[in-house]
Order: sequence, then C-alpha cells, then structure tokens
Amino acid sequence: MPHTISRREFLAGTATALAAGPTLFAAESQPEKTPRYLDFHVHLTHRWFGAERGPVTADVLLRWMDAHDVERAAVLPLVSPEAFWYPVTSEFVITEAARHPDRLIPFCAIDPRTLGTHLPETKQVVDMLNRYVDAGARGFGEHKALLDIDDPLNMKLFEACSAAKLPVLFHLDNRANMDKPGLPGLAKVLKTFPELVMIGHGKGWWASIAGGLAQPDLHVGYPAGPVAPGGAIDALMDRYPNLYGDLSSSGAHALLRDREFGSAFLQRRADRLLFGTDFYDLTQESFPQFDLFRTFDVEAKTREKIAHSNAARLLRLGVP
Repeated sequence: MPHTISRREFLAGTATALAAGPTLFAAESQPEKTPRYLDFHVHLTHRWFGAERGPVTADVLLRWMDAHDVERAAVLPLVSPEAFWYPVTSEFVITEAARHPDRLIPFCAIDPRTLGTHLPETKQVVDMLNRYVDAGARGFGEHKALLDIDDPLNMKLFEACSAAKLPVLFHLDNRANMDKPGLPGLAKVLKTFPELVMIGHGKGWWASIAGGLAQPDLHVGYPAGPVAPGGAIDALMDRYPNLYGDLSSSGAHALLRDREFGSAFLQRRADRLLFGTDFYDLTQESFPQFDLFRTFDVEAKTREKIAHSNAARLLRLGVP
C-alpha cells in the first residue's frame, strides 16, 4: 500500500530534504513496493508558478515519487497557451530529465498551430520530433490545444507523430482537442492513423466512459452517479487497438464513481490503462489513483500491467 503524505508534511519534508541531501526524503517511502508504479503523467514547473504551489523541480519531483512508491515517471511539457499559466517547454523537460535518466522519462510537444506557420511541411515536423527523440523524448504530450481533435493541423501533427513512432497523450474537453459526444472526431483520428498510439486524458475523455452525454458534459471534471451504458470509450477501444486511457486526474474518479462498473472496466481494459497522477502543484493533496487497487479486487497480473508494464511497453523502455 503506497504511503500518501499530506501537503504540510510534503512541504516540510521537501525543505528539510533539500538541505540534508538526497536520501532523507526517500526514507519516507514504504519498504515494500508492490506494484512498481510508473507514473505516466507528471509535470515540472518554474519558480514563477508561485511559492505556495511550486516550483516542482526535478529534485522535488523525485522526492515526491519516493514518498509515493513511484519508480519512474513520464514528464510532460505544456507548450500551448491553453495548457498552463506559462509554457513548460520540451527543451526544459528533456534537459531536466537527462539529469535523472533512470527515473524521469521526458516527453516532447509542439503546438499544432505552428504547423500553419513555421513548420508547413510534414517532413519538417517529423525532423523536429526526431531531434527530440534523439535527445531522449519517448512520447508526445501533454497535447492540449484549442482546436478540434480532427482539425487539419492536428491531423498533420498526428501524421508526423505516427512517422516518428511517438505515442500521443492528449487532453480532451470543450477547450482542448474538442469533440462531440460519442467522440466521432477521435474515431476519425484513430481510423486514419492505425499505427499511432493515442492516450486519452481530461474531462471530456473520462466523461465519455458513460453514454447519453450532451456537449456540456464533456467539460465536467468529476461527474457523479452511475455510469450510463453506451459510453464512447468502450466502443472505441473495442474498435481501435491503438487507443489507451491515462488514469490521472479525473480518470480514477471516473472508475470510483460507479464501483461495479469501474471494477469491471479495470479488468476489461487492463491492457489499455496507464497509471498516472498529474502531479504538478505542491498544494495537491489527493491522488485517488493510489486507491484503485485497494478499492477494486484485481489480481496481481492486472495491477502490474496498469501500474507499470503497459507504460514500459508503449515507451519502449530498455529499447534504444
């Protein structure tokens, strides 16, 4: 069972650990680390995020990981104006992660609107992505731009990601990678690029675990009540083997809101789910993702897939 610390304990422990050296904060973690967590969704931040909320430096992130039994983590840049208060660039993430290659796995990102200005040719985009790959990037995202999911600029970007063999972690709601209830735009992307791994995240994505949605429902972070049948996620996963789900943020809530459905979904989609927390802010106190394996009675093999091995496979860890 992972050890979850309060924000007050975390801030105090971080300050002490930064002064005392790299081993003190690691001592907070539990001795038994089963399953081995690979967190598919965390962020670094800069000092201008505010003293109360950050910065989340690489050292702070590693101490948070140790305290929560997270062995490795994918670190996602945020480059679009809609994604964050300020840009967290691919170059920054790759440089910081390179200091801890055994723990931190960098992703890269490009705002798709750049493809309409400075990168008009697909080859130019592929070349840039390959430069990021050569520098250590293993995935693309967090992709969070104010465009339809199947906008021509997004489609051009997805074509380049497919060519560069980079899985894409996308945020979907009514303000980023927009789609309609039932996710027909995402279906178009998945059909057009069958070799491209797409990993869903965000309010609209996880709301779509249920059927009978209207457009405003795609922007409700934590819907309540039983999951109505006919959800787009199950239908799309049945049809497209290149579609995965990131359990960070509202993902755990989507399963915990209806425990009978959530337990069955976790088992049914064990090969397509990725553990993640979306840690980016020192004021965050609750990470319900750690509750999933305590709430649902899942066998050890399923836990290992979701917590670690699915991510390791997608990111080709151990493979040059």
